[in-house]
Amino acid sequence: MLYLFLNWALGTAGLALLALVLPGFRIGDFQSALIAAAVVALVHAAVSTAFRPAQGETLPLVWGALLVFADTLVFRVVALLVPGFAMLAMYPAVAGALLLLGVNLGLPRLFRDRHATAQPLMNS
Repeated sequence: MLYLFLNWALGTAGLALLALVLPGFRIGDFQSALIAAAVVALVHAAVSTAFRPAQGETLPLVWGALLVFADTLVFRVVALLVPGFAMLAMYPAVAGALLLLGVNLGLPRLFRDRHATAQPLMNS
């Protein structure tokens, strides 16, 4: 549950940061950012699950490029669905997709069990 909340909070903060930095990325208010982050996460989960069978057959770089392309389209669709969340060009959607990829790659590393390493067997 903590992982889900942290992912949502980081996604919302990332969207707010992108809205401050990128000129074509607009968020009306904080509620719009929360809703947009939730909708992006749900649609991203559905899209990445649909592409999951192809993951084993592709190189990691190709898989990452496919996810960035799909997430770019996800951001464009979410901008149409969520009021107060808009993108005026395609490059903010690409920046959002790269942000989402970074959060999804970096966050699991924070929650990895550091004590789950293999222990050597004792010789008796």
